[in-house]
Amino acid sequence: MSYRFRVIAINYVGKSGPSEPSEIHNTLAEAPDNNPADVRSESIDPDTLVITWEDIDQRNFNGPDFKYRVLWRRVVGSGPTWHTNYTTTPTFTVSDLKGSFSAFEIKVQAVNEEGKGPEPDPAIGYSGEDVPLEAPMNVGIELINSTTLRVNWAVIEKETVRGHLLGYKVYVTRTGSRGHHRGQRSREPESPMVVETTEEKKLISDLRPYSHYDLAVTVFNSKGEGPPSETLSFNTTEGVPGPPMSLMLDSQSETEMTLRWTPPDHPNGVLVRYALQYQQIVESEDSPLQLESIDDPTATHFTLKGLDRHSHYRFFLKGCTALGEGEAIMREGATTLDGAPPTNIHYSAGENSINFTWVAKKRHRNVDFHIHYLNKNDGTKWKKTEKVDSSLSFFQLQGLTPGSHYRVKSTYSNTTFWETDIDTEGTEVTEVEPSFAPQGWLIGVVCAILLLLLILLILCFIKRSKGGKYSVKDKEEGPMDSEARPMKDETFGEYRSLESDLEEKRTASLPSLGEESKLCSEDNLDFNGSSAITTELNMDESLVSQFSRPSEGGDALHGLPDNSPLNPPAVSPATNGMPNSVPILD
Repeated sequence: MSYRFRVIAINYVGKSGPSEPSEIHNTLAEAPDNNPADVRSESIDPDTLVITWEDIDQRNFNGPDFKYRVLWRRVVGSGPTWHTNYTTTPTFTVSDLKGSFSAFEIKVQAVNEEGKGPEPDPAIGYSGEDVPLEAPMNVGIELINSTTLRVNWAVIEKETVRGHLLGYKVYVTRTGSRGHHRGQRSREPESPMVVETTEEKKLISDLRPYSHYDLAVTVFNSKGEGPPSETLSFNTTEGVPGPPMSLMLDSQSETEMTLRWTPPDHPNGVLVRYALQYQQIVESEDSPLQLESIDDPTATHFTLKGLDRHSHYRFFLKGCTALGEGEAIMREGATTLDGAPPTNIHYSAGENSINFTWVAKKRHRNVDFHIHYLNKNDGTKWKKTEKVDSSLSFFQLQGLTPGSHYRVKSTYSNTTFWETDIDTEGTEVTEVEPSFAPQGWLIGVVCAILLLLLILLILCFIKRSKGGKYSVKDKEEGPMDSEARPMKDETFGEYRSLESDLEEKRTASLPSLGEESKLCSEDNLDFNGSSAITTELNMDESLVSQFSRPSEGGDALHGLPDNSPLNPPAVSPATNGMPNSVPILD
């Protein structure tokens, strides 16, 4: 081994720095002082031996060419001869051995150029394990009660374990029930219950009463389990039953309650009867239990009568075998009151449907009712839905018309118990007949034509009426003498009124006649009065004739003399409608 040295000075203040390294100094080689520690076997596979140990620190090699000398031999049957091999690693594997989990003496020695280390002490190692060869023997059982037993067996030989004994496994398999209870179904064997132990005995509990069981025991090591022991069958004794599988309450009236149940899934014996207990639920919780015994073990329902309609009850049902009452199933309930239709109905309308919701009354029997609806927009008849169950709490009325006004009512036993008006959302769709458009167009055209014809007839009538009045006025103004006017006022009162109207119109349309009218003064009219009267009378007779024949026009005056008052001379356009001369009465 080669060494270098450094020196450090120390006083009460502290240490100095190290000196420079010295020259290399080599020690003389010699045989190792120590051997490896913790020599053991870690074999895994059968027919192999794996020897391992802790590696030695290089500083303890004590010389060059360091290695390990491995020695092994069988403990039994191989004699004192040691097998030897060398290795530089801390693990060595011996193969092709015969036998599994065979015991070997093993030891490891340190070696270098100068020699061997101290003589090591041997350790015991084993080759690789294999599954056990044999099963436990002399297995026996002892029944303690209907759910517990004790099992034991003989100690197994270690050589047959072929490995480190880790323990035993007890397999308990239920194969069926001993009973023939009504409704009992045949079943496949259940999964085994496995119990492990390191001892040759075990107390097993939680068994099913009144059942068939099979039992077997195995031994196991790190490689697995060995073969099972011979199967041992046994039967557990009868016990008390488990609870009924279900319990339902059904009330037919306000004072009766029918209980319906299914038998216990685990009768654990032969059922002989059922025990029913019930009590009223009160605040003090000290209501006494009342007992009803149902002696028929095949019964599945029972009716209680005379219950209080205002109370809630708690019911306990138990199955019974010869050993006593089993576990109870409990339910709470009350009798059902007479059914009534819902009253708190709410609704929400869409375009084509209406959703109705309500809260079902507790304890009330379900009833069926109908929903009637009427579309007030199209005048259709009332429609009715199918039966609605009050327990559903929801119903959707579909197939409605958007934007329509509906009258909705609910009936039960031909009696209306709820009614309201509901408008669906959306815009109302009006159906238009295909033939309406051409008929409307034709009617419009005909009406327009008739109106136009009526207007034309009215205009023609007005024009003709005005034309007749103008002819009479002209005939009065043309031939009339100034001497005849006073006679007209004095003789015909009725004509005077007409003449006055005509005169006013004439004065408004012809203001220039005012000066010429001065020629006909009252003095001139008084002169030769007899002639004026004659002319006036002739003119009046002609006027009467003219008014009686308004359609004859100007041709009716053709036969009159030119100087006739009813046949005035033609007026020249140059005179602007004014007479050229005025006759002077003699």
